[in-house]
Amino acid sequence: MFFRLLLAISRFQPMSFTKTFTNSIVREIGRNYGKAASNYLLGDKHSTPIRVVGANNDIARKRGTKYQNNFDKAVKQFQIVGARGTFTKVLNIHREYFVLVSEANEDSVLDLNEMAFLIRELPRGISTLEGAKQAFIDLDEPEFSEKTEEKIQDFNDFLKSLDESLDITKLPETRFKPEAVLFFLLSFLGLDRIYYQPKQVWSYIYGLIGLSIIPIVLTGRSNDGEEFMQGNILLSIYGIIALTLPFWYGMILNPKRSGGYWHYRDLKKRQGLMNEMAISIKQLTTELVKKHTS
Repeated sequence: MFFRLLLAISRFQPMSFTKTFTNSIVREIGRNYGKAASNYLLGDKHSTPIRVVGANNDIARKRGTKYQNNFDKAVKQFQIVGARGTFTKVLNIHREYFVLVSEANEDSVLDLNEMAFLIRELPRGISTLEGAKQAFIDLDEPEFSEKTEEKIQDFNDFLKSLDESLDITKLPETRFKPEAVLFFLLSFLGLDRIYYQPKQVWSYIYGLIGLSIIPIVLTGRSNDGEEFMQGNILLSIYGIIALTLPFWYGMILNPKRSGGYWHYRDLKKRQGLMNEMAISIKQLTTELVKKHTS
């Protein structure tokens, strides 16, 4: 349901395409990026929300079919065109990558799919810039070679800062509690929400209707009670609603509205997906840090 980044990820505003991403800025971006994800994953519900699947703003598919995004375009169109022209392309690749980082956080929702995408794309930028650096060495342009190395270091520092701040050591458990089985059964009587959502008025209304099934059944078994129920239209309607609650509430409304037991079940499932994705991302960042910063 990952990441605004400037001074703090939650307040990160989209940067213009002329923005210069200095080394201190990219390190801050990486640090806040990882912290934002960690805070939510480890249970800080006041932090930036996380989206795991079904992202509508998947940055890998934003712009047509020929190029995934401007960074992809800059990398694919890169070629040696003289020292100054080549360095302009180096700056463009560097800038477009970190613009992507800002675009991934425009709606203040952390998207782990986007985070994984950005991390997987980073080696492409490093590899291309390393090729440019070698070209500058061959062209006997030490100044451009050194400046390109600085941009490569920005990629590495961003990656290292993100990896260091991404803490997944205490991810929430996703194992179902034993009492969940009990509340699954109670959900057919509308009693599960009283436990899972005690602050909502409707939780007690559903529970009251569910509990009234017992006296309605007992009353209906006596002749006097049956005559009384048949003689009162409102009670008859209420009786029908209560007796059919296991069907319309337990099997239709509750699962679709994701309340009570089903809400608990969905949260566990979502947390499991987030945990798996976070572990995968952490493994990826750790591997890339070892490869590119060793």
